[in-house]
Amino acid sequence: MKQVTRHFAAIVFSSALLTVSSAAIARAADVVIVANGGATQDAERKAVWEPAAKALGFTFDEDTSQSWTEGKAQVDAGAVTWDIVSLNMGEVPLALKANILSKLPADIVDRKDFVAGSVNDYCVGNTVFSTLIAYSTAKFGDQGPTNFVDFWDVKKFPGKRLMFKGPRGNMEAAALALGHPRTEVYKFLSTEEGRKAALDKIAELKPYAVWFDSGAQSTQLVRDGEVDMIYGWNGRIIAAIDAGAPFKINYKDSLLDIDCYAVLNGAPNIDNAIKFVKEISKAEYVKDLPKYIAYGSPNLKANASYDEKTLDRLTTSPQNAAEAYTTDFDFWGKYGTTLSEAFDHMLASN
Repeated sequence: MKQVTRHFAAIVFSSALLTVSSAAIARAADVVIVANGGATQDAERKAVWEPAAKALGFTFDEDTSQSWTEGKAQVDAGAVTWDIVSLNMGEVPLALKANILSKLPADIVDRKDFVAGSVNDYCVGNTVFSTLIAYSTAKFGDQGPTNFVDFWDVKKFPGKRLMFKGPRGNMEAAALALGHPRTEVYKFLSTEEGRKAALDKIAELKPYAVWFDSGAQSTQLVRDGEVDMIYGWNGRIIAAIDAGAPFKINYKDSLLDIDCYAVLNGAPNIDNAIKFVKEISKAEYVKDLPKYIAYGSPNLKANASYDEKTLDRLTTSPQNAAEAYTTDFDFWGKYGTTLSEAFDHMLASN
């Protein structure tokens, strides 16, 4: 402790040490965890990371990232400063192809306690969320868009649409807007013709779309009244509604998705990272996540403690899940890279 105190005192009194490397900072903590910032990361810190760290006697540092490729850059450079990263389950196959994830112990969690598909050999699910439509009641009253055909109808529902700046979720939404039922979305998108048609459909909204890069940005734009409707992440939208944004959520054809914790190859604190993932995946912590953001946990044991009011706000509740369909992670593992490139090209073209 005295050594750490002297270290930080030196930073204060020596301008030379103001350029201390991020690697040195990372190794000052027992574990470094990375998520995507904003309300979600705040919720994870309060509900999960802080009490779990206290139980383990750990200290932790944290960082934010919007892409698993930032972790890849660290691994490729042989200069890894992060230990645990939060990924989307659909990104895990891409990260594995890049050989940047460390295999987790088989007993890190009891998979029977988790939603099917939310745990694999390299990642343990941390949140279940959905991508869905919400609209401004200040503009549309209670008569906003009820499905994706409506969301694409700029004459019946004029105004700015807030959408994620990437293909995930938008490809599925475009398939629905083209008239395909949710049970056939991935069958349609698994053909070259279907993927092209979906990208062309997304391109129709370019003059009316505002693109967000992060969940925090989407919450802020909704709160500020910069858009009239959004196809975005439920917890971020509810955070804006809780802050006073006059928006209403529509759960019909919402797309259920899962984020998870993984450990980077070459992580400087790999043993601590595995211990921390094991601890922060326990129901005793994740059950408190909805106190801070409207996301549920893949750990099914967490659901037993929720009252009806809490369940109403979660995509995992029976009434909301009945309106939803689930992300096909194999599809995104197969087509994620090429669709990201095609999406970027579509945005850049006239």
